Amino acid sequence: MNIKFNTLTILVLFISLGILFSSCRTKEEIVQPEPQPVVVEEVQEEVFEEEEVAPEPARVEELGTINFDFDMYTITNRAAMILSDNVSLLRDKPDVRVRVDAYTDHVGGDQYNLRLSLRRAAAVVDFYTRNGVDQSRIDSRGLGKAPIPCTEAEMDTHSPGCEKNRRAESHPINPTW
Repeated sequence: MNIKFNTLTILVLFISLGILFSSCRTKEEIVQPEPQPVVVEEVQEEVFEEEEVAPEPARVEELGTINFDFDMYTITNRAAMILSDNVSLLRDKPDVRVRVDAYTDHVGGDQYNLRLSLRRAAAVVDFYTRNGVDQSRIDSRGLGKAPIPCTEAEMDTHSPGCEKNRRAESHPINPTW
């Protein structure tokens, strides 16, 4: 091993010396260039000030909507997963606010449904705040019965009303909107 290393070192040395000496010129080959007259021109350099480009504010395009069981305002496991995704987006973008709009289906009186929708909105707000979204970034509204009633085909088979209207929507409010 030691012999190969020495042989390799000597080989590299000879190759390096060969390259060095083959690129050297003799005295006769060196030609001095004639001096060129120096022309001095005054050049005005334009100074461009860079425009400060403000970083684009953080944006969230969409947040998930959750649904509730009939006559309930508790967060289901499926809803908690959706809200957890929303929390992740909101925590990554601290300048984005959120508005929670909660609804009920058409079953029941107006006052009862308004109170139920307020409880649903409060449940979502509570979930957000317990998971690190500051209360000052959240607005909420309980809007009572959903504005568009369900069709006969959308009605629940196991309970009155329809699940699509028993919901809480989370709307991002971006800083520039």
